[in-house]
Amino acid sequence: MGVVDDLKRELAAARGERQGYENDWRDYVDYTAPDLDRAFNSVSGVQVSGMAAWKRSAARERSRRLYDGTAVWLLDRLVSGIESLTMPKGFNWHGIGFDDPFAAEPTPEEQEYFETLRDHLFRIRYSDKSGFALANRSSLVSTVKLGTGVLFPAENEAQLASIRTPVFYRYVPLHEVYLIVDAQGNDCGFFRVRSLKAWQAAKEYDGQLSEKVRADAEDASRRNNDYVFVHACVRREGGYPGAADVRRSLYESIHFEQDSGHICRQGGFFEYPLVVRRWDRDSLSPYGSPPQAKMMGDIKSLQSLVKDSLVASAQAVRPPLATHKNERPLDLNPGRVNPGLIDEQGRRLYGAMIDTVNPGAAFGEIDRIREALRLGLYGDLWQTLLDGNGRTATEATIRAQEKADMIGPFTTNIQAGHGVLFDREIGILGRRGAFEQGSPLAPPESVAETEISVRSTAPIDQMREAGHFEGLASFRQYLNGALSTNPEAADWLDEDEERKLAQRSLGLPQKLLRRPEEVEEIRAQRAQQQAQQQQLAAGESLARMAKDGAPMAKLLAEQGGGAGAGLEEALAAAQAAGGGAQAGGPGGSNVA
Repeated sequence: MGVVDDLKRELAAARGERQGYENDWRDYVDYTAPDLDRAFNSVSGVQVSGMAAWKRSAARERSRRLYDGTAVWLLDRLVSGIESLTMPKGFNWHGIGFDDPFAAEPTPEEQEYFETLRDHLFRIRYSDKSGFALANRSSLVSTVKLGTGVLFPAENEAQLASIRTPVFYRYVPLHEVYLIVDAQGNDCGFFRVRSLKAWQAAKEYDGQLSEKVRADAEDASRRNNDYVFVHACVRREGGYPGAADVRRSLYESIHFEQDSGHICRQGGFFEYPLVVRRWDRDSLSPYGSPPQAKMMGDIKSLQSLVKDSLVASAQAVRPPLATHKNERPLDLNPGRVNPGLIDEQGRRLYGAMIDTVNPGAAFGEIDRIREALRLGLYGDLWQTLLDGNGRTATEATIRAQEKADMIGPFTTNIQAGHGVLFDREIGILGRRGAFEQGSPLAPPESVAETEISVRSTAPIDQMREAGHFEGLASFRQYLNGALSTNPEAADWLDEDEERKLAQRSLGLPQKLLRRPEEVEEIRAQRAQQQAQQQQLAAGESLARMAKDGAPMAKLLAEQGGGAGAGLEEALAAAQAAGGGAQAGGPGGSNVA
C-alpha cells in the first residue's frame, strides 16, 4: 500500500494542476466540438454522476445549445486537412534514416533496407487488425479540437492474443490521462484513470482483482457494476535504456484499483509508451492549446448574436399581441373568424406589442465574425475553386505554399510524435526477433550497429520543398539566357544533385532508381558508343575526300608537278584510313 499511497498523492497533484485546462476543455467541447466524449461535462473527469440516466447522445444534447455551426464545421475540415497533409492513408508519410545528423548519406543498399522496413511498418499500422486508422484519427481529432491527443501503441500481450498483429493501437481520451513532463518539457510519465465494469476488469487484468471486484464479475446481477482503475507510468529508479529485463526497464508501470488500492498488474515499458501530439504548446505545459483558443470570444459572441437574430426574426414574423382583456385569445390561422375583436368604429381590439424589430440588424456583425473564424481556423486554405473556370497552375502553387506557411509550424508539432511512435514500434518488433539474422527485416551490417530514426515525407513536407523547385526553374531559365553568350554555362548545374532533390521532395522510392555504379556503367557504354560513332564518321569523311580528290591528284601528276604527287600520296593514305575505319566500325559501311 505504500507505493499505491505515493502514487495516489502524485495523482492528486496532477489533478490539481489540470483543473484550469479542464475548464477550457469544457468550453471547447460546448461551443466547437459537440461530438466529443460526454465525460468532459464533468469537473471530476470520468466520474460522471447520473450518466446512465441520460438517454440522448452527447452530440445531440450539446448541439441543441448551438445556434451557429461555423466553428464546428471549420474544425472538422481542419482535422481532415491536417490528416491529409501529415498522415494520409495509403501514403508513406515518413521515411527512415540514420539518427546521427552528421552521418553520411545512406548507400542505395541501406536506402532500400530503410524503405523495406518502412513499408513493413505501414502494413502493420493499416492492417484491419491493428486499429491504427481509427485510433490515430481519434487522436488527431483530440489534438485539433482540444489541443492534445494521445495514442497508445500497445504490445500484443496475453489479453490481445487473438489479434494477429505485434502492435495494437489504442486511442486514449484526454479526460482519462494526466500527463507528466520533466523540467525541459519532455514527457516522462502519466496517470490514466478510467472506469471499467467488473466483467471488463476481469478480462483486462486476467482475474488479478480484489475479492469484491472479482465477486461482482462472477455474479450475473452485479457484473456491470463500475469501478475506477488507475494506470500509473513513471520513470523507474535504476532503470536504463536498452535493458533486457522488464524489471530494469526505463519506465515502471503499475495498475491498481482506486478505491481498494489493490495492485492488479505491475511491469514496465522499455520505451515511453504514449504518443502525445499537441497543436500549440504554452511554455512547458503538459497540454497543448487548440487553434480556437484565441477565438473563443468571437465564437461565444457569434452564438449570442445568432440567437438574438433568431428571436428577432420570430418576433417580426409572429410578434406578441395585445388584445381586449375581456375577449378570448386570437386565432390567427388562415380563414378563421375572431368575433368581437373590432369596436363599433371598426378599430381592432388587438395589436402587435412590438413593431420596431429589425431581424437584419446583426447580420453584418455575424458575417464579420464568420469571416474572422474562416481566417483564424484556416478554412480559406481548403478552398478548391476560385471564381471563373477554376485555378491556374500558378494559383495552385501559391495556395499550396500558403498552406505550408500557415499550417506548417503546427503540423511540425504533430509530426514530432512520429519519432516516439517509431521508437515504440521498433522496440516491439525487436523484442519479437524481427531484426535477427534470417529474418526478412534483418539489417545489413552497416545498419545493424547504428541508431535510426524517422524522416518525415508527408505532403506538407513536399509543400515545403516547393520553393526549391521554383528556385531551380528560375535558375534554369537564367541558364537558357546565359547559354547564348556562354556555352559553358550548362556545366554550372549538377544534374545528379538535382535528381537527389527531386527524389527527396517527391518521395520517389529508391528501388525505382538505378544505383550509382549502374549509372556509371551506362554512361561508360554511352561514351564508348559515341567515340566509335565519331571514329566511323571521321573515316567516312576521309574516304569521301579521297574519292572526290583522286581525279585532281591524277591530273596534277600527269603535269609532272611534285605537289600533285604529294597530294596523291596523301589521298591514298586517307583512303586507306577510311577503309580501315569502315572495316573496324560497328555494322561496316558501303563507302568505296
